[in-house]
Amino acid sequence: MQLPYIMKPFKSLFQQTDNSSLIIFRIAFGFLLCWHMVTAIVTGVIYADYIKPPFTFSFIGFEWLQPLPGNGMYYYAWLMVLLALMVMLGAWYRLAITGFALLWTMLYLMQKSDYNNHYYLVILLCWIMVFMPANRYCAVDVKRKAVAESNLCSRYCILIFIVQMAIVYFFAAISKLTFDWFSGKYIAIQFASLSRRPTLGIIYGRRWFQLFICYGGFLSDLLTVPLLLWKKTRNYAFILSCLFHLFNAFSFHIGIFPYLSIALNIFFFDAAAVSRIFFKQDVSAAANHQHKYNFLKKKIIACCFSLYIFFQIIIPMRSWLYPGNVFWNEEGYRMSWKMMMRTKNGSVYFKVIDTASHKQWNIYPAKQFSRYHVIWLSISPDIIWQYSQRLKKDFRKKGYANVQVYAVGEVSLNRSNSMPLIDSNVNLAAVTWQPFRHSTWITNGPR
Repeated sequence: MQLPYIMKPFKSLFQQTDNSSLIIFRIAFGFLLCWHMVTAIVTGVIYADYIKPPFTFSFIGFEWLQPLPGNGMYYYAWLMVLLALMVMLGAWYRLAITGFALLWTMLYLMQKSDYNNHYYLVILLCWIMVFMPANRYCAVDVKRKAVAESNLCSRYCILIFIVQMAIVYFFAAISKLTFDWFSGKYIAIQFASLSRRPTLGIIYGRRWFQLFICYGGFLSDLLTVPLLLWKKTRNYAFILSCLFHLFNAFSFHIGIFPYLSIALNIFFFDAAAVSRIFFKQDVSAAANHQHKYNFLKKKIIACCFSLYIFFQIIIPMRSWLYPGNVFWNEEGYRMSWKMMMRTKNGSVYFKVIDTASHKQWNIYPAKQFSRYHVIWLSISPDIIWQYSQRLKKDFRKKGYANVQVYAVGEVSLNRSNSMPLIDSNVNLAAVTWQPFRHSTWITNGPR
């Protein structure tokens, strides 16, 4: 069937290409997910974030999503380790990657007081991989004849990763267009402890090196994808990208993200070259072969591809719709690729007043949570609101039907002077959460 004019720009999405990049990424992705989960178990992250706290601060609307009781979260995490291994090996792949995507998404939604943009990226990659034919080669599923062996995939299976990384890097770059970044203030704060390291600490403490990292980081985010796309600069861009991410891994200990970013670079390389290097074969002659998709399937895939990219562009832009400094009010902060852009410290306690008896209680979260989680509670307006709502419900159970809840505290952004984050005169128990409107009970903060 002849494609209509509107579908012609999408024609290349369905051309067949070597799937070696997808297969190599599946192996690396599964390994990194396995490594992350094992590390989270053995270093105590699972215990500290999901078992020790009396409850977790889930994303608003998902408060029902709480950790399993007892040692349940350990079993949950070990199941994720098993699923990640299955992904790596391509064993019962579709079941494994779907199961891991579901469990990781629930883990992400379950506890946002340890929020990380990198965790959100893993969600996106997991769900992308659910729909990828990543088990068609070098996989247990092929050995057990569950799927037919193939060294080809449609071009959209490669392009989706390239576009996703372009979006991540682009928004990471423009998020750095702030005074605190280009003045070197934020990097100086981050390097304060690193400058005390033996030998290398001398370099971290140098002003010229801090500015080099500031401008180098911005240029890396802005230019990595364009330079990887251009064949003449691809190898140099790959080397620089590896050095950049390995430096971040060494300096900041940010988990699997640097290695995941390096692994994603493979999608920018010529598929036939990747095949020759890793699998000692050349199937480049099949690159222009057209897979026999029917028109309806092409239309569905093209629409899903376009909608996904559209929302990936729109979601990070939502922070522009709110007044004030997003690093202060955090409205639209999450899922916007503002990675390593601010440091906040603060403290907070809550005044609870019964309107009938006029009794007053001061509630200190530090009596329930670790210092680390108290800091997250102190600096996050939405978590402060959630905690206020929980206090309201807890006091209602105690027989106090109408209480007022006020948050009292101060926050410092990038070591500026501490200021109140929340208007302490606003009764948060009476506030309704409005996700698409600016919360006027959040103060304006530093300029």
